[in-house]
Amino acid sequence: MTSADFSLKPHEEVLSVVRQSIIPNGWKFLGYGTWFLLPFFFLFPLVRSGMWGIISFFILLISGLFVLGRTYIRWSKTILIVTDKRVVDIDQKGYFDRTVTEVPYGQIDEVSYRVKGFWATVFRYGYVRLDVSGAAADIQFNRVSRPAHVHNLINDLREDYRQSIK
Repeated sequence: MTSADFSLKPHEEVLSVVRQSIIPNGWKFLGYGTWFLLPFFFLFPLVRSGMWGIISFFILLISGLFVLGRTYIRWSKTILIVTDKRVVDIDQKGYFDRTVTEVPYGQIDEVSYRVKGFWATVFRYGYVRLDVSGAAADIQFNRVSRPAHVHNLINDLREDYRQSIK
């Protein structure tokens, strides 16, 4: 997490940084990693086939590196930051496409989570949804490891905030 992604307000403390689980993205990493490594297994036949073989080698190599890098960037930079004053959702959609949404606890109406499917139940990942009051968009953070833990943390902080303003 770099300073360009997120900056703390005065007297604010980060309580948790939540990333997506690697498990549901594992097939993508495996597939794109194979795509990246595949040209090396055919290096000698491609080189022997002349100029078009070398061009094919580099096209496969560069495209595999591009999609593998894009998948890694999307996974590593998509985070949910829980502070003592707000929740910040940083959603990385590509190399140059990032959406940052922040919601103070006073605007959160409801916090829910869902674990759906066999693999999600086995590997304990799901999504956490924050329903936000007003015109702001709701936040849904997908593929969270242990969504119940994140749900309870945000709910406790939301309740603490509501108790402090009474």
